[in-house]
Amino acid sequence: MRVGIDARALLTQRTGIGVYTENIVRHLAGREGMEVDLFTPREVDPRPDFPRGVRFVPDSHKFGTVWIQTHLPRRLDEARSEVLLAALTISPARVSVPAVSVVHDLTPLSHPEWHRKKVVVAFLPWIERTLDRAARVIAVSEATARDLRERFPEVSGKITVVPHGVQETFRPAADPAEADATRAEYTRSRKYILYLGTLEPRKNLLRLVSACERLWREKRSRPDLLLAGGAGWRSAPLLERIARSPFRDKIHRVGYVDPEDAPLLYRAAEVFCYPSIEEGFGLPVLEAMACGVPVVVSTAAALQETAGGAALSAPADDDALLAEAIARVLEEPNLREDRVARGFERAAKFRWEDSARRTADVLRLACGQR
Repeated sequence: MRVGIDARALLTQRTGIGVYTENIVRHLAGREGMEVDLFTPREVDPRPDFPRGVRFVPDSHKFGTVWIQTHLPRRLDEARSEVLLAALTISPARVSVPAVSVVHDLTPLSHPEWHRKKVVVAFLPWIERTLDRAARVIAVSEATARDLRERFPEVSGKITVVPHGVQETFRPAADPAEADATRAEYTRSRKYILYLGTLEPRKNLLRLVSACERLWREKRSRPDLLLAGGAGWRSAPLLERIARSPFRDKIHRVGYVDPEDAPLLYRAAEVFCYPSIEEGFGLPVLEAMACGVPVVVSTAAALQETAGGAALSAPADDDALLAEAIARVLEEPNLREDRVARGFERAAKFRWEDSARRTADVLRLACGQR
């Protein structure tokens, strides 16, 4: 089967959908009888190191939103693709092959204020038509599937839930000195609470800063806060808040972190905190667990689903309860040990090989409907 994939997420820094695209491509290509073509509006530089059977088909177009509607259908035909995997959800309005739309979340629809205007413009006018024409729809979590059914009940029969996986590189440190070296590089050798992800409003980082300030007022010797991730849409209020904080010397920013370097940050952390207001899946939660780090999350539905009871949680709008949950993980050894053990067990259930197998099954179903 020749699968065409909208690989626009590989054009920029590898964050959520980029990580998904890279891993699903790598593991689909490793399946027998599967050939994968990656379509992009322009050259991917640098290109990820994919196995044989993956072919890049770059175009020379400036605007991805226009390209997907005008150029991608023709490129699919020229490549003799049998099915399209729309990894960024939206598919061409007119395309000769069956399309499988991957829905990560519906926040551009439910909370457009959380996104850049170009994201909203690329999503809102096309989502209903995409879902209507899709042969099948992949939701990355049950929470996302529920949102889809509530907003678009007519697509309920097309939805298959296919969770993400965890790469094998996310595992505990083999060298005890590794954590010391990581802390020396990023936090002046101080222990830290970690957040890793884009700095943007829905990640709820203003609350996380407030929660950490509560911890430090009670005991300044508690671990620092390390914010790892690129500055996203409307991150200015967060940066201003950090600059005004009386504890700004305990808040560290390191910018975008390449996925290959992320395990080092997880393994050196005292706790990983992911207090998002809303998520589609929450892959960093599992990555942290796989590295042996206890996790604190918000009560957002997708995060509760992904964590599966292995994390402590607090409401996204309550920094006092968030601070309490972090303090418990830091200062209750038995609780900490229990959550680490549960986290290992939970993360082990999510493998990219399984995600690719289930995705391949959906693609075959879509081809059968051609």
